[in-house]
Amino acid sequence: MFRQVDNGRWADAPGTGVEVVGDRWWALPGLVDAHSHLAAPELNYEPGDLGGAIVRARQALAAGVTLLLDKGWTDETGVRVIDAVPEEERPDIEAAARLIAPSEGYYDDFAREVSDDLEEVVRAEAAAGRGWVKVVGDWPRRGSGPVANFTEDELRTVVSVAGEMGAKVAIHTMAPDAPSRAVRAGVHSIEHGLFLTDDDIGLLGARSGMWVPTFLRVEAVIGQLGADSTGGRLLAGGLANASRLLADAVDAGVHVLAGTDLVGSPANIASEALKLGEYGLSPLKMIEAVSSSGLVATGRKARFEAGSSADVVFFPVNPIEEPAVLAHPVLVVRKGRPV
Repeated sequence: MFRQVDNGRWADAPGTGVEVVGDRWWALPGLVDAHSHLAAPELNYEPGDLGGAIVRARQALAAGVTLLLDKGWTDETGVRVIDAVPEEERPDIEAAARLIAPSEGYYDDFAREVSDDLEEVVRAEAAAGRGWVKVVGDWPRRGSGPVANFTEDELRTVVSVAGEMGAKVAIHTMAPDAPSRAVRAGVHSIEHGLFLTDDDIGLLGARSGMWVPTFLRVEAVIGQLGADSTGGRLLAGGLANASRLLADAVDAGVHVLAGTDLVGSPANIASEALKLGEYGLSPLKMIEAVSSSGLVATGRKARFEAGSSADVVFFPVNPIEEPAVLAHPVLVVRKGRPV
């Protein structure tokens, strides 16, 4: 391990920084929450709370989260946290600004609604965000069940316009139809994605795309709807499908990632990682899903190499052998500074 720290990064030559030394501890280069919403402590339909978001960002770092992907809100609260908190006091944050959906395609007055102005809206939200645009891919309509919000061509437009602005695209999808359209259109990250197919996994893996199943969130939605409701049964079938695909997706090259999605704060990321294990990932792949895979998927270094951010999370035992220890780090270091 590179133990010298220079300007917040590992250095292979003595510098002016400090040494980080653990006594028989196990180290990871940080945990990753790949589907977070800093704006609120739980699912609600209110504008974001910047003060609370700042607290949650700090709590996430204390729990070992060194990279957080905020997947948008009804406002730009997640983006504002980036400027409000010094880097060494919070995780690295990439953030979408406002969610994008057509009329009746999400909660009333929550997303930024589009009609024939899709390119203009995507361009504006890419500019407002920090690296991401988030679209709502499907939503239930009364009397019709879940309906896809965008055609494949429209999703291709979203990906193209966002890419011109240097942004990736994430899509919310909990129903059939939309995930396959999104994969074919080149969407970078599939959020929930319960009804991905084997063909989708092959295409997504070929381009090293991301899939964030958010199993805790889906289970919570089933609890809200009722297991015997139409929606509850649909989502339960989706969970079975996702479980069937999970290990194969990793083998195919998909970055399967852990995301809290308002089930607890981002500090609860260890619980979602363990849930990935329950749904089919081996302990090693589960650890990668909550750590190195998220770093690699976002263009970061996942090893303790010279030039990479001097971030470390230490555990008293090997988390591959005892995954529950992910919730109990003994020391978190951010940019060479103990948290």
